[in-house]
Amino acid sequence: MGESVTYADLQFSRAPPGWSAPPRTQGAAPPAPHEADSTYENLHLGPLGAGPAGSGAQQHRDPRWRARPLLLGLLAACLALLVTTIALGVCYGQQGQRLQQASRAHAAERHGLWQQTGAQEQQLGQAHAVLARAQEELAQTRVELAQEQEKGTHSQKELQETKTVLRETKVDLERAQEQVRNLQQQLDETARALASSRPCQVTDCCPETWVLHRGKCLFLSKEEQSWEQSKQRCEQESSQLLILLDQDRDWDRDRNQHWDQTKMPSFLTNTDASYWIGLWKNKGRWTWINKTPYPNSWKLKGSSNYGVIRRGSIETSYRYKHHWVCEKPASRPREGTEAVLAV
Repeated sequence: MGESVTYADLQFSRAPPGWSAPPRTQGAAPPAPHEADSTYENLHLGPLGAGPAGSGAQQHRDPRWRARPLLLGLLAACLALLVTTIALGVCYGQQGQRLQQASRAHAAERHGLWQQTGAQEQQLGQAHAVLARAQEELAQTRVELAQEQEKGTHSQKELQETKTVLRETKVDLERAQEQVRNLQQQLDETARALASSRPCQVTDCCPETWVLHRGKCLFLSKEEQSWEQSKQRCEQESSQLLILLDQDRDWDRDRNQHWDQTKMPSFLTNTDASYWIGLWKNKGRWTWINKTPYPNSWKLKGSSNYGVIRRGSIETSYRYKHHWVCEKPASRPREGTEAVLAV
């Protein structure tokens, strides 16, 4: 290889003190007017490297040899810029797609939210309407409740008045009942007085088969029973076993007088048959069945607990069954009978 020689025209300008002037290559723009004092010199570069002198001189003379690395750098920079641009475009495309997808998802979500919001607003409107109706019903119910409370208050007042009237009526009723009791007592006393002043003297005062004696109707049985059975048979006829007492007043026991032989009917004093009467031993004491004590209990002998009448005398009997004598008050004669008697 031969050496190459490169020639360059260098232009120097005067620089301010302390500054160095940059060299200017051939083909550069002409110097400015203030650079007129610049000097030009031709520099001759000597041989370079170990090659022949002709080859080094040729290399120094070819300007493309120095521009090749710059072009390669520019090309590499352009390639790098292109690759970067492509990479940025790809990234931008991907990001754009992602943004579009996100936008579509956002739009769908927003649409769903709008639908949900619309549905919720519709539900809220319905709820408001229901609430309004409920409030109206509540107001109406409150009005009805107030009316019912007013009616209840009025009813309570009426109830109190009714209770007051009822108490007054009860007091009046008790007074009336007391008056009725007093009147009944007066009527009873009057009836007894009339019965004692006008004793019954006709057969119509007693039922058929009964005998009138001393204002009483007496019944003599034809069959025999025990004392308890005889007592029940008399009660069935609304009567009781014979009590040999004159009972002027039921509540005045001191005026009761026992019958003697002169007061007893002849059919009881002239018969040998024994008849159950209303005398019995109650808790060890001889009493009549109307709870009047029998004063002559010391005369009664034997172990029997029931009394009989025989030949006009009261005694006990060891037998289980006897005839019995029932008694009941004589009733007033019929009006027709009284009219006949008056004639």
